[in-house]
Formats: sequence, structure tokens, C-alpha cells
Amino acid sequence: MRELDVRWQGVGVAILGPFPPRPGGVSVQCATLARHLEAAGARVTRINTDIPAWRHGRRARRMLFPTAQLVHLTQTLARTRDAWQVLHVHAASWWGFMPAVVGLEARRWGKRLVLTYHGGGAAAFMARHGWWARPILRRYDALLTLTPTQARIFHQHGLQPQIVPNIVPTSHFIYRERGPLRPHILWLRHLEPRYRPLDALAVFQRVRQSIPNATLTLVGGGSLKSEVERAMEVSRVSGIRLTGPLAAHAIPAAYHAADIFLNTSEVDNLPLTLIEASASGLPIVSTNAGSIPDLIHHGQDGLLAPVGDVDALAHHILTLLSDADLARRLSRAARANAVRFDWSHIQPLLAHAYGLIPAHDDHL
Repeated sequence: MRELDVRWQGVGVAILGPFPPRPGGVSVQCATLARHLEAAGARVTRINTDIPAWRHGRRARRMLFPTAQLVHLTQTLARTRDAWQVLHVHAASWWGFMPAVVGLEARRWGKRLVLTYHGGGAAAFMARHGWWARPILRRYDALLTLTPTQARIFHQHGLQPQIVPNIVPTSHFIYRERGPLRPHILWLRHLEPRYRPLDALAVFQRVRQSIPNATLTLVGGGSLKSEVERAMEVSRVSGIRLTGPLAAHAIPAAYHAADIFLNTSEVDNLPLTLIEASASGLPIVSTNAGSIPDLIHHGQDGLLAPVGDVDALAHHILTLLSDADLARRLSRAARANAVRFDWSHIQPLLAHAYGLIPAHDDHL
């Protein structure tokens, strides 16, 4: 795809979604989008769906968080409305759909409404709540999905989404071709049930049986931290390091230090970590959860296994460690795969969604 000469100067865009320090890929994506739009000359208004003082305050304040969030977002939209012409809402399933509802307020002011749907729960959410979610989504000028798999879900509900992937600044990640590999494995997700960190420990136990000097670095925090620590103690397997969450500036170095990236999630859409690991040249071993096969093609730019199949995941890792040629091929292909998520490829798609340029088949 050739890069378009998009004139962003003077365009006012409001981004309604979570922003750092709120953890998670959506907040990273909102911040990344804001930076790129501003660098291109747009005027960006950040409308943060997260209110840390309420979310992390006393129990009474946490219970009132949904109400406080609704009031905050409605008031902020009204207060800033003269600064922007396009409202880009970042929503997800369940309570994460609330920004889609609030964003409709901007329709009264003649604004262009764009919505990006995140997360791997779209199928279940639309099956249960599509009867009232569909009319809301139809009132948006553009519904964006991150992957073809997710787009098919909305097509089944009579909607017409456009595929606009996440933005990953590949230049931020140091590419190092791997192969032959050192047995240094990295797992970087939240320690939450949907990412199955205990599976990562089980996979590593199997790898250590064949490769005694293998190491596993677990990066992330979350509700399963204590359970993961207990499992590490019970297993008595050495070579495991649990770092907790890392600051954004430290993450590229974590990728650079590893030789294999392991992902064990059971629900996923377009994981930023897999794109970042690919940009770093890491051969990827992952489950085939959700839309991951749209991103990682088995045998081409990574190796995939069914969710929960720790034996297959461990086998893939051992295969990479014993086959330097395969590791080198996947490392090079991973970097090439990640480049398509760079801003130069994504910005014309967004410009079309924002109503700034017409659609052309060779761009979309």
C-alpha cells in the first residue's frame, strides 16, 4: 500500500477511551494514536474513560465509579465539543461498550462518529445483546474492527465494519535476527484468567525436562499473581523470573533480551504484544485463540497450537530450539509481518474512516 498525502492540519479529533497509566493494550493504542495524529498536524483532545481516583479509591467510591464515569464523559464531551469535528470512540464488550453509548451525544452536534471495537468478546456480547447494540453501532459513521475474524462477527449482525488494525511504531523495537536460539523464553501479558499464565508455567516445565538451562521471564501483574507465585513454589522448577509490570520504556529491552515469545491466551483479538514481539524479531509460539490466526500464520511467521494444549506449545518451543534455520526464517518473517502495522500503513485507512479522503480498493 502506498502512503497517501493526507492533510491532517487543522483537523480536530477527540479520542474517547482509556489512556495510561491505565494498563492494557487499549490504553496504549489510544495514546499511540494521539501521538501520531498530533505529529501529523491534527488537534487531538484526549477524553479518558478511566478515572483513577474513583476506580482505585475507597470501596464506596469504587461502587459509584460507573455513575461517575458516565457523568465525567458526558460533561467532558460537551465542554470540549468546539475543539473537534471527529469523535473516535474506543469500545469493547459488556461495560466496555458504555463509551459507544455515551459517544452518541456527539451526533446532536453534527460531529462525525467513528468507533473502534477492541477485545475478543464481540461474538458472545453481540449474541446476547446485539438486539440493542446494533442500533447504536449503526448510528456511527464508521465501525472499525482490528481483524477479519472480528469483522465477520459484525457482518453476521448486519453491520458493515472496516478493518483498521492497531498502530505499532515498529521503530521503537530493536530488531535482532534470532537463530540459533538461546533457550530464553518471554511471556508478557496481564496475569489474568483469559491469558492463562499457569499454562506458561506448565509449558516451561515440559521444556525444562529437555533443556535444563532454559529460562522463562513472566512480565505482568494481575489478579492471578499470588496463584502464579504459589505454582512456582510448588513446582520447584528453577529458571523462572516474575518481574511484575514493566514501564513502557522498558518493554523493548525485555523483547530484545529474549529469544522466544510465548503466548497462552484463551481470548484475544489483535494482541499488541504479539506485534511488538514480531517487530523485535522474536519467533512466536502462541495459542490460536480468537483472531490470532489473522495475525500469526502457522509455519510462516509463528507457530500456533490449540488453547490449553501445553504439550503442543512446548513441542513448538523445542522444535525452534533444535532447528536454527526455522528459527531464522520465522524471525525474519515476524519483522516483515509487524511492519504492516506501522503508522504509514494505518493512517490512510483512518483518514478514510474520518471522512478526509475517499475509499480506494488498493488502500483498504
